[in-house]
This record gives sequence, structure tokens and C-alpha cells, in this order.
Amino acid sequence: MSERMPRVDELLREEISAHIGRSLSDPRLGFVTVTSVSTSPDLRHAKVFVSTIGSEEQRVASLAALKSAASHLRTVIGKSLRIRRVPDLHFELDEAGDRGARIQQLLGSIADGGLPPEALSPLPAPTRTGVEEKSR
Repeated sequence: MSERMPRVDELLREEISAHIGRSLSDPRLGFVTVTSVSTSPDLRHAKVFVSTIGSEEQRVASLAALKSAASHLRTVIGKSLRIRRVPDLHFELDEAGDRGARIQQLLGSIADGGLPPEALSPLPAPTRTGVEEKSR
């Protein structure tokens, strides 16, 4: 695989992060971090994985705000980057942080001899990251 796609992904991640903080003022938007971007080889689509802090309702609201602002972000990014085609942005929640915290909780429970694993909340389902998809 060429080095072009990872460079484009990282460039898009940086630009999207900057513009979310700078140009979006949607009240539904909470604290959002862009964790990774995975673009298709033809640069028509980009999955933008975001991590949010807050309750499930706040996460859903933040994701809805990002999805509604996708065309605006695409326009702003198109003006600031020098790439031939700006991909359509598709936002998805990145659950990797939640899965890591849950694993730490389970390990701590086992080490302390505290609650049995069955008494703890279930482990979130894994999501695909851009790295996994590109390695196929």
C-alpha cells in the first residue's frame, strides 16, 4: 500500500478536528475528539471516527450534530486543503476507549477479588477502525 492514503487520512483528521472546534456552534455538540479517519481509495467517502464524553444521550446528540454539519465541514475543508476531491464525511462513534475502560474494570475486579465479572456492565461491541479495514 502506498503512503498516500495514511497521509490523506491524517491530514483530514487534523483539518476536521480543527474545524469542529472553530466553525461549529451547534448546541448539541459536546466534547468531541476525532480519533481517526479512513478514506476510500477513490477519495469519495471518509469514515470519521469520533470519541465523545458524556451520557449515551449526549453522545447521540453530538453524533447527530456532526452528521448534520458534514456538508458544511466538507465545504470548509475543501477551501483549506489542496486535494482534488474532498470525500463525503460519514461520522461514527469510536468505542475503543469504552472497551479499554471496561477491560480495565474487569481486570481490577479480578485482581481485587471484588465483584464477579457477571455483576459488571457488559463489554461494548467492537467497532472496525480504519487500520483494520485497510489491512484486508
